[in-house]
Amino acid sequence: MRQLVLTAAAALALACNHSEPPPVPSQPATLFRVPPEQNAQLKLTTVAQSQVAQPLFLPAQVAFNELRTTDVVSLVDGKVVKLLAREGDFVKVGQPLMAIASPSSADAQANLVRDRAALANTLLVQARDRDLYQHKAISLEELQTAELAVASAKASVATDLTRVRVTGTGAGDAVLRSPISGVIVARRISVGGSVQAGSTSAFTISDPSQVWVVGQLYQDDLRRVAVGDPAEIRSSVLDAPIAARVSYVGASLDPDSLTIPVRIAASNPGGVLKSGMYVDLAISPVHTEREMLVPAFSVLRDSDNLPFVYLQAKPAEYARRHIELGNQVGNSFIVRSGLAEGDKVVGDGALFVQFADGLER
Repeated sequence: MRQLVLTAAAALALACNHSEPPPVPSQPATLFRVPPEQNAQLKLTTVAQSQVAQPLFLPAQVAFNELRTTDVVSLVDGKVVKLLAREGDFVKVGQPLMAIASPSSADAQANLVRDRAALANTLLVQARDRDLYQHKAISLEELQTAELAVASAKASVATDLTRVRVTGTGAGDAVLRSPISGVIVARRISVGGSVQAGSTSAFTISDPSQVWVVGQLYQDDLRRVAVGDPAEIRSSVLDAPIAARVSYVGASLDPDSLTIPVRIAASNPGGVLKSGMYVDLAISPVHTEREMLVPAFSVLRDSDNLPFVYLQAKPAEYARRHIELGNQVGNSFIVRSGLAEGDKVVGDGALFVQFADGLER
């Protein structure tokens, strides 16, 4: 008998993995009577409704965090003469990435030298005119003209310096610098290659400490997920799940997959998660729904692997009642159909009732 009970328990554990139960069959009217001394050992559970937050489990894919990823574009025309960084390198803000031989570099340097010389000259004129004004040799209007020339010359020099800093031009070759700190994840240019100002994307840099994890929701699950819901990212490459929150729920349905993207912004300690990697995503919705629950140990399986419970029909008399199961929530199952609120089902001891009932059948 012990061996039969263990076999029945193993079959029950295996059957609980069945995720999409078939429709509930018609209910047999056969009652099974339990002797009084054994009936006293059974524990009944009253079926009731409760507010339930059903977790969602879905596959997801890691992607670069686009808010921390950028394409590095040259702002001058020219040819690449030297690469100063390569794929996989970690670079800091302002770090040189490559040198570009560009006519714009010489032009920018010449403009800067010219405007600095003009500024120095207007400063001399301003100093002279101030002295002359103090000795009543010129009018106030002439002094103000000299001061205006100084302000204009300073503005020209500031413009030149900004252009040199932004474009990387100046003395010698133009230098393309990193706009952010991160890892170079792509390089699209080689030494000798030509670049065009504003259009040639030479590098892609991404901050690996933050990534996006993107899953796909079916529209039936959409009402259960909201921005801010807690989530966990699980993968064999992680020492422990990464806790995060839903940061975005898509605004449109993909016509091919009939799904809606859900995105989680997550930390990435050590950069373990790589773009394109598949992971498991568990979302714990804050939103709850009222559902009918039955203890997991009350649910059994028949010879066709269909779920059923033993429903109390009369004192010490029980009937098999096939049910349609929903998701498992903790130690309980959601019951879609087959039971009504207030029904009493066998809880602890249900497996022994099944064994005895099977012998009688």
